[in-house]
Amino acid sequence: MESKNAKWSKMLAAGVVLGATLVTSSFAVTSPDFPMAGFATQNGGTTGGKGKSEVTVDNVTDLKAYAKAGNKIIYVKPGTYMGPIEVGSNVTIYGYQGAIIAQPTTGSAMKLSGSTNVIIRNLKFKGIGAHDDDDEDCLQVNHESKNVWIDHVDVYDGHDGNLDITNASDYVTISWTKFSYTSASTGHQFSNLIGNSKTKTSDRGHLNVTIHHTWWADGVVERMPRVRFGKVHVANNLFDSKDASYCVRAAIEADIRIERNVFIGVQKALDLYTSDGAITAAQMIENYEENVKKTQAGTGTAFKPSYSMSLTDVSTQAKAYALRDSIKLYAGATLPDPGSSSVVTPASSSSAKSSSSVASSSSAKSSSSVAPASSSSAKSSSSQGQVVSGTATLTKHGSGSANQEVAQGAAITDFYYTIAVATGATVTGLPQGVTGTLKGSDFYISGTVGSNVAPGAYSFTVTTTGATTNASKSGTITVVASGTAPASSSSASKDPEPAEGSSSSMELPNSSESGTTILSQVAGVRANLSVEGRTVVVHGISQNTAPIYLFDQQGRLVAKSLASENCAIAVPCAGTYLVRIGHETHRIIVR
Repeated sequence: MESKNAKWSKMLAAGVVLGATLVTSSFAVTSPDFPMAGFATQNGGTTGGKGKSEVTVDNVTDLKAYAKAGNKIIYVKPGTYMGPIEVGSNVTIYGYQGAIIAQPTTGSAMKLSGSTNVIIRNLKFKGIGAHDDDDEDCLQVNHESKNVWIDHVDVYDGHDGNLDITNASDYVTISWTKFSYTSASTGHQFSNLIGNSKTKTSDRGHLNVTIHHTWWADGVVERMPRVRFGKVHVANNLFDSKDASYCVRAAIEADIRIERNVFIGVQKALDLYTSDGAITAAQMIENYEENVKKTQAGTGTAFKPSYSMSLTDVSTQAKAYALRDSIKLYAGATLPDPGSSSVVTPASSSSAKSSSSVASSSSAKSSSSVAPASSSSAKSSSSQGQVVSGTATLTKHGSGSANQEVAQGAAITDFYYTIAVATGATVTGLPQGVTGTLKGSDFYISGTVGSNVAPGAYSFTVTTTGATTNASKSGTITVVASGTAPASSSSASKDPEPAEGSSSSMELPNSSESGTTILSQVAGVRANLSVEGRTVVVHGISQNTAPIYLFDQQGRLVAKSLASENCAIAVPCAGTYLVRIGHETHRIIVR
């Protein structure tokens, strides 16, 4: 056990925005420390362990003891901690990168029962797998627990549910969280229940819950959430599980405000379940729906929140995609370690670096030849000294094929593998510019092939780490000479709005520090950016390029400009922004 910096503890306990600028790179993603919002700010507010003593734990015995006793700020070191962890009151539990709370064969990973004033942040909750039998949820808020903030957590494979809020619990906010299921789950992949029975009339007047900037990812079939009796604000979330039968379900006396969310490729955004009794309201407000199979209008007029909350506009594809990208980037356990400097490489991002020894030949080579490859890797910090008992699995997802062709200087079609029963993964054999990135339990293969990479077939292998028996998956990315269209190429088409594509990161110094500076290109980026005062200038693009969009770090559109040589966009203030140009995304930091 060791004491931590007092200033840091106050910021974590109260959820204050960090003053330092968090600089990310294409190999490390650290979420900004967004402030608390929603119902957890009501009823006197939620402060967790603010003002209490601090402790750092590295074993499950200490974690269980301190969590149950409450009145503490608890930092959880990397490692896997087997539940159930019972949580008391007036407590903040904040994980280092790689801290995992595991669900036992029976019971919950972590349980709040009658707890008050609790903050839980930056942890992964690993269930044993959802199955069609009766057990407990992975993370549970129960028995009149009040004033709870659950932020930046990753919950997956809960036995009964991932996270349920029941039995008159109240004033709860869930933010920047990811819910998913992997191949470890074989049924009952129903993520979130708010109100657990149609006969529980004692829930009336309680179950005030806000869920924002949360991602229901692949594997989730239903309950995102399902609501009985509660007042629930579902705002600025992402629903894109390809397995979803419905997303939000309104049941007896539910009052749900479903506002400015993004629904992509799901069967049904809203389900109205009236068999158990009348619904108070399930109002759909300014949501974005794309490829939703069955449309469902809302019913009634939902409550108006007692708190103020800034929400991102998702009225166009560009704005909706910006929110989608922001949530995918930051949802889950992506906050920095306590006491860290402004640059952190968390477990949810890659530490991959392209090899400097990649051969680039000036002589022509057949695309059927085996080309020299770079070795890139991404490992979770949770793998440090931790071994998960069992056989690991890798399950492929995404639109991109594991065997695809791509031209020099072009982006591959992204895909990813979901990791189960392991702590991380590595990849070898990718062409320069293409990397593996660990985001939560998903290992993404993405990037843009370097323009000087030798044509040829690059055979890669993804291998899990930290399991008793690790798993591997292989594929081949075939690089063809620039100007040669790959068989699967769709580069001839142009999207009217920005679409998801390759991503890069750079820091733009303020002109007061270094004058006007044109930054060197990041691999895969075809445009250069510079800053002049509070103006971002985009160089090297033509008028035929797609429009340029500037978004803030929560995905809100700040400005839009038609493409032109030396296009100038005004930046309202210092901060982190996303600049989207066609399929390219640039991350900039203006001081």
